[in-house]
Amino acid sequence: DGAVSLRISQDGRPAGRLNSGEKPMQQSTEKWAAIADGVWAHSYQFSNIGMRISTRMTVIRLADGSLFAHSAVPLDAEQKAALDALGPLRHIVAPSAMHHMFVPTLARLYPQAQIYGTAGVLAKHPELPQMQRIPPDASAPWAGQLQCLPVNGIPTLDETVWFHPATGSLIATDLLQCWQGPLSLPVRLYLGLTGGHERLTVPRTVRLLVKDKAAVQACAQQIESLPVQRVILLHNSIIDVQPKQRLREALSIWD
Repeated sequence: DGAVSLRISQDGRPAGRLNSGEKPMQQSTEKWAAIADGVWAHSYQFSNIGMRISTRMTVIRLADGSLFAHSAVPLDAEQKAALDALGPLRHIVAPSAMHHMFVPTLARLYPQAQIYGTAGVLAKHPELPQMQRIPPDASAPWAGQLQCLPVNGIPTLDETVWFHPATGSLIATDLLQCWQGPLSLPVRLYLGLTGGHERLTVPRTVRLLVKDKAAVQACAQQIESLPVQRVILLHNSIIDVQPKQRLREALSIWD
């Protein structure tokens, strides 16, 4: 199997819902990393049930100079200042029902930003009445610049995959995972059960949640048809070596 590019090394975490009452053990010292032209990412590390875990926020500059944020994370003053230097953050998206815990925190930092989520996210955040359902691409503020692909057929995840045509960047949450670098023994054991260690895959935990295989197959075909140049994963890896081939291999389980 060929090499996979890893831009930001993080400790792994098993997929699943974060405990809403969990407090960060230590705020991340990671800085914003340039991923592609007009695309940046920031990793946030904390502790959940005693395990060191991490998540990634991806930011994209839109044509009007404003910023779109995928999957919120907390920011300290220095990290916020660095983000503000890139442009005004006007759009915050919670991409799945499993990744929304830090949306209120980021929303407080950017009260002027519009907040969007899936139906599952909206149901979990009644304290955010300003949150809107993610709009259809044609009527969205990012129309023509970003594509939102709902992952139909897996209602528990309620996930959306995003594509940025200008850079060929595909952003996935839990549907696709690849874990590399130093990993703790519990995480390695977990990956032994779910898959995704050193290769891009759809975790077995996600496969077990499928309720409509035909709908998932249609989504997989749509993803494979995109001119992907890199896959930005919410956890651990960013894949920019043979991304189309890696996607084909990962999604072939639904052929």
